[in-house]
Amino acid sequence: MSESGDVQQPTSPAERDKAPCRVLVTDLDMGTLTSQEWQNRWRQQESYVTVLERKTAQQEGELADLRQASERMRVQLLDSQQREKVLVRRLTAKEQETQDYVCQLNELKSSQAPTASSLRSALLDPAVNSLLQQLRSELQATRLKLEDTQNELSAWKFTPDSNTGKRLMAKCRLLYQENEELGKITSSGRIAKLESDLALQKSFSEEVRQSQNELDSFLADLDEDVEGMQSTILFLQQELKKAKDTVQVLQKENSTLKMANGRANGDSSVCEQERTDSESENERTRVKRVRRSSVLSIDYNEDDTLVINTNGDVAMSSDPE
Repeated sequence: MSESGDVQQPTSPAERDKAPCRVLVTDLDMGTLTSQEWQNRWRQQESYVTVLERKTAQQEGELADLRQASERMRVQLLDSQQREKVLVRRLTAKEQETQDYVCQLNELKSSQAPTASSLRSALLDPAVNSLLQQLRSELQATRLKLEDTQNELSAWKFTPDSNTGKRLMAKCRLLYQENEELGKITSSGRIAKLESDLALQKSFSEEVRQSQNELDSFLADLDEDVEGMQSTILFLQQELKKAKDTVQVLQKENSTLKMANGRANGDSSVCEQERTDSESENERTRVKRVRRSSVLSIDYNEDDTLVINTNGDVAMSSDPE
């Protein structure tokens, strides 16, 4: 075993158990140590060597990681340098394009800038001279108007303490009060007018409602009368049908009798024919009277008064009001 002055021997057994250290053996210890002590010293030295080997392996792993990180950083640095070179080339190209554009712009400006000869030729043109004179006259007129307006504005300027300002403020207060009074009068008159219109509309609505109620009652009565008339007409139609059937039966019997006694009783048949004709005429007259009795007419006179006529006579009248 080799000796080293930078490694100290542990002072207590607890420190030896916690952190193994290098074992130092002097010449005096070599003669006095027993075999058991030599074994203990050997175990301590082995543990110390094991710790050193473990630390060495750990440091080697960290060193490998550092090398890998350094390699990655170097690759990234190369990529960054390459990218920087590309960007520098692009920037150089852009600057060159900018310089070209600036040169072109300067050339355009120089080409479009009027020269002294062109200005002289323009001034010699009569149309340009007339246009310039017109513009100058308009400019002078505008300046004069501006001065007049400024003078008028300065003349109308006033302060609340000046006499003109006090008169204007008093006039404004008076006009404001008059405006408020007129507004109150207008609003009150408008409300009264609206109330009167509302009352008038209410009265008119009440009259219309009463008229509607009266008309409804009259129409109900009229419906009842019409229903009665319809029943009467139906009854009369049935009676008329019966009468027609009777007339047809009598006509058939009469024709039969005529055929039986045609030649033998010539004169008597003529009398019978006349009597039959008179009976038929009476029957027709009775039917006409029945039909006339079923007629119902509703008319209005000149005063818009409703008049209902039955059988040709006035039966009912009503005032729509």
